[in-house]
Amino acid sequence: MQRACEMVQALLKTQAAMQRTPYHPFCAQILQLLQKEGLIRGYTVEGNKMSILLKHYQGAPVIRNVRVVSKPSRDIWLLPHELKFRTRHNTGLWVMQTPAGVVSHRDCIEMGIGGKVI
Repeated sequence: MQRACEMVQALLKTQAAMQRTPYHPFCAQILQLLQKEGLIRGYTVEGNKMSILLKHYQGAPVIRNVRVVSKPSRDIWLLPHELKFRTRHNTGLWVMQTPAGVVSHRDCIEMGIGGKVI
C-alpha cells in the first residue's frame, strides 16, 4: 500500500505526459479507480511495467496532492456512517480498500460498506 501511494506521489513531481512504473496488482487497482474518476487518462500493463498517461489541465497535473492516511504500522478503518461524516465537506477523493476491491469513498457510502482508508 505504501509503495502504491509513493508511486502516485512520484508521478506528481513531473510535467511529463507519460510515466512508467513497476507493475503491482494493487497499483493497478488504484490506477483503475483514478481512471474511472477521471484523474488520469489511462494506463497499460506491459510485462512487469505499467505506462501511465497523466491528465493535465492548463499545463498543471490534475492531481495536486496525495496523502497516505493508513500506514503499515497503523491502519485506519471506517464504517459507512463515519466515512459520510468525515467527508461531508471534502471535495477530494478518498481511496478505500474494501471486500469489494479498491473503491472511492463515494462508492463506499453508496454501497453501505466500510473499509480501510488508503
